[in-house]
Amino acid sequence: MKIITITKLSARIAISIAAAGAIISVAFVRSAPKEEQAALTEKKKVAPPIKDADVAYTLYSVSAAEGSKLNYSTGSVISIPANAFVDKQGKPVEGKVDIKYREFHDPADFFLSGIPMTYDSAGTEYHFESAGMLEMLAFQDGKPVFINPDKKIVVEMASQQQDDKYNIYRFDSLAGNWKFVYKDRASGKPAADVPVAAANPTPKKMPVTAALMEPGKQDELLKPALANDENYQFDLAVDPKEFPELSVYKNMKFEVKEGTRDFSKGYASVTWSDVSLEKTNTGSYLMTLSYATDSHTFEVNPVFDKAAYGAAFSTYTAMLEQRRKQEARFKKQNDSVYAFLQSDRLNRNDIASGNQEKMMAVFRKEELVSRTFVISGFGIWNSDCPASLPKGEQFAATYVDSAGKKLDIKTLYLVERGRNAMFKMYSSARLYFNPAKRNIVWAVTGDNKLAVCLEDDFKALRKKNDSCTVKMQVIAKALNTTNEVKGILNF
Repeated sequence: MKIITITKLSARIAISIAAAGAIISVAFVRSAPKEEQAALTEKKKVAPPIKDADVAYTLYSVSAAEGSKLNYSTGSVISIPANAFVDKQGKPVEGKVDIKYREFHDPADFFLSGIPMTYDSAGTEYHFESAGMLEMLAFQDGKPVFINPDKKIVVEMASQQQDDKYNIYRFDSLAGNWKFVYKDRASGKPAADVPVAAANPTPKKMPVTAALMEPGKQDELLKPALANDENYQFDLAVDPKEFPELSVYKNMKFEVKEGTRDFSKGYASVTWSDVSLEKTNTGSYLMTLSYATDSHTFEVNPVFDKAAYGAAFSTYTAMLEQRRKQEARFKKQNDSVYAFLQSDRLNRNDIASGNQEKMMAVFRKEELVSRTFVISGFGIWNSDCPASLPKGEQFAATYVDSAGKKLDIKTLYLVERGRNAMFKMYSSARLYFNPAKRNIVWAVTGDNKLAVCLEDDFKALRKKNDSCTVKMQVIAKALNTTNEVKGILNF
């Protein structure tokens, strides 16, 4: 067996090739450089682009011991059980608690909030199409308080998006990404515009047993495959944080896909300066060996030899059964929560029959459904469906103001009317859009001005030789309210 050792920074990479069976061992696989990771983290921070026009909070004061039922201006209902708050030591909070709450329902809200609206799945970045987003915080004497682990706060959010294609996500402010919580589903119509005292003088308490179980985002479950001894194989030690679907198995190898031409056992005689592994959308992986300008990429698949396959398959079946049981428990508790909420709604509607005409007037104005958020921790929650960038047309874009002066664009935003999504593009050099839709584009310039290209102007654009000049109206005045921005963007 011929051994090659490569030193890169503080990491050592060992590659070996056997005469038969062709086993290649790599002890370390490079992750993204620190500067790349820092740039990615920066993109994931909550950063309102126009701070004075950020979506405002509504403030409430509630009794920690008694619990409360709060009505929000959109028609959403917030149900807080008794003894729902603890301090940072986990001790029960007594007295009054201050609640800060706000919702985001359209692309202008998403834009002004500065909350990241992208979601990574298997290395692919998607943009959220939202049925509604909320942020909820709680304080006592200016200090944050937390939700009692034995309690849940339930928000029945009024939403105009009636499809059942959405999931509930929670934003992890430390990691800067979204975590899947559970499958969302629309139900009924919320009890909007009903005064709390009149609607339910003695609110029913949600039993702890009805609290929704939150399994969190499930890592992909990889089914073991048997190795083919005739093919080249790699033995890779990978970072479990980057490839969690691989970390549960032992003695796994990566096999070069049969028929791959861009691989040679002669690679054993090369001292490679870089080795990287990347997952593809099809579930396979790309292995890249690099030195100076010489680089070779080939497709590999996770496999197990005969000695390791049995143990790997046992691990897989045990995990599969565990996941099925967890999903069954989740569904049972999920159904229990919805049954309780439906009963509670009917109870409120019966008591509030005197307000029925007022409620129906609201519903005739806007057909609303209710989306249930079972809140286990304060912060930002979202009912979303991951979506890809618009397709159909693209061009190299140059952005100018009404006088033809080139604009310094920091970030570009594209919205299709009728679709509750905002596509944020960190690189504005190339613009992707669907020409069959009514599109609006806006941006924040280098000097923090809002620049807009509305639907009619966008539709009139004409590209030449794959390029196009996009003329934008720059808003010179300071923007101090959410409604000012919404008026300019026609939301």
